Amino acid sequence: MKSIRVLHWVLLPWGLLPWVLGLLCATPGWAVPAIALHEVRQAPLVAVARAGQGWVAVGDHGVVALSDDGRAWQQARRVPVDGLLTAVSFIDDRQGWAVGHGGVLLHSVDGGRDWELQQRLEGRPVLLSVLFSDSRHGLVVGAYGYAARTVDGGNHWQVVRVGEEGDDFHLNQVFRAADGSLFVVGEAGRAYRSSDQGASWQRLETGVSGSLWTGTGLRDGRVLLAGMSGRVLLGDSQGREWRVLDSGSHEAITAVTQLDDGRVALVGNAGLVAVSDPRVAQFTSHQREDRLNLSALTAQSGRLLLFGSAGVLDSVAPDAKAPGAARQSSEKAPR
Repeated sequence: MKSIRVLHWVLLPWGLLPWVLGLLCATPGWAVPAIALHEVRQAPLVAVARAGQGWVAVGDHGVVALSDDGRAWQQARRVPVDGLLTAVSFIDDRQGWAVGHGGVLLHSVDGGRDWELQQRLEGRPVLLSVLFSDSRHGLVVGAYGYAARTVDGGNHWQVVRVGEEGDDFHLNQVFRAADGSLFVVGEAGRAYRSSDQGASWQRLETGVSGSLWTGTGLRDGRVLLAGMSGRVLLGDSQGREWRVLDSGSHEAITAVTQLDDGRVALVGNAGLVAVSDPRVAQFTSHQREDRLNLSALTAQSGRLLLFGSAGVLDSVAPDAKAPGAARQSSEKAPR
């Protein structure tokens, strides 16, 4: 029997540890629909995705929040589960998928307003990330090295090996690079690349041992990874060479995104918000006075929308000096 290791979501101390341990040790019940909320904007939210010109965010108790402008949010009309949803992916303004604990895969064809339980993957794995590149090809990753791919829109799934045989490191996120290749980041500095839509994977030598939580493909082809202790890695398009950037913080980084002007913004624990220069060579970091843990972000009309334990937070200008300490960092030598 596999030993229980804490998943990266428990870095956000808003009660996720009991959910994680309970769901790993027991068979979850998914027979009831999502909880109905009076103000969905204030619900704890874990992840967000762009759906056309709008946004869809997901969180605990099957909560799905929708917005066309980033200001007014409404709850999805129908979500058939009430467990923790951890990730969401849309390919256009209509069609998207969400995943969560218990191997749950949800599908929407109306921009996130209504969802159906498309699959409960075999073994009911804890799913941490989902990415669909089109209406047919998708990949999910999760705890203990779980990964599976579909080529028919999520109706059937094939388990794939991302790490080496015997590895059971948690796979925390999958994302796509500018050239269409896929990257997965995980525990113990693990990172992998696929050039065939997830059918096979190559391990990348990142040079670090701490867990990586998130990453993104930059528009110029480079790849950026981030994780625990404020770690940021910037690599070439193939993931062959990496250099360490100083984020200006030792807090865990939970999400990153590239802005329209080429800068990179990131968020993390204890209210961390940091933005790079246009060359992505240095970061200016701030810490919110409320020290709220942040789990996701997205750009909206030159501003940032932040998500976390308090729901959707007021958007902030990427170059504004938020209340609290600010620190400018610079590139470090490779290690």
